[in-house]
Amino acid sequence: MNNFDTSVTRRQILGSLAAVPLAGQAMASGSPKLRALAFDAFVLFDPAEIVRRATSIAGPDGAALVNAASARLFAYTWYYTSASRYRPLDVLARDAFAAAAESLVLPLEPASLDHLVEGYSQLATWPDVGPALDRLRQAGIRLAVLSNLPAAALRSNLEKGGIDRHFEFVLSTDRVRQYKPAPRAYRLGTDAFHVTRTSIGFAASASWDASGATWFGYPTAWINRAGAPRDPAHAEASVVSSDMTGVLRLARASG
Repeated sequence: MNNFDTSVTRRQILGSLAAVPLAGQAMASGSPKLRALAFDAFVLFDPAEIVRRATSIAGPDGAALVNAASARLFAYTWYYTSASRYRPLDVLARDAFAAAAESLVLPLEPASLDHLVEGYSQLATWPDVGPALDRLRQAGIRLAVLSNLPAAALRSNLEKGGIDRHFEFVLSTDRVRQYKPAPRAYRLGTDAFHVTRTSIGFAASASWDASGATWFGYPTAWINRAGAPRDPAHAEASVVSSDMTGVLRLARASG
């Protein structure tokens, strides 16, 4: 799940980001069209901690456990939302890990399930995030995180990475009791910023999320850190990138 080259230095990151002009810098006059940006959590946070915890519990089967649980968790969120039902994500995540472990014939104690789910609030920040957020804020762009993760987990991760000061809003879909890609979930952004949806960029970590945000009306960047293939059933994002330069390109392109 973590394909980021850890040998990349902060200087290299800064150099790469500095090469991308923002909307406010690229335009000779007027203000940038994008007034705000909303981020999916996994654009900002590396899920490797979940794999690490799973490996500490299940050994070489840890990665398989996470993959199986993640597939079930996504299916659960869509299943509940499509049926107009709701269960909190941490509850669904616990169920997903329990079901995945059973399918893999891996006995898990309740304490191990708790440990895995708690990992979602202990995620490290990707190395390129801090410098990009600095540039966006310097350009006057307002920021929010808009995620299916619980608000407590989001705040914990933002504080752990020292980037909480950049974010005006922490928006969990728990507020509307519907998960992305339901339109009501994306509407959290327009309700918070009080600007039109075309003025809010959305940075997604998954193709389906970029598609949902695009259908809602947000200019969208798909930050495809894992190098996943594009699904032809999904709407095409405005920008596709393997790192945060895609977010800066979105800010420039939307001017």
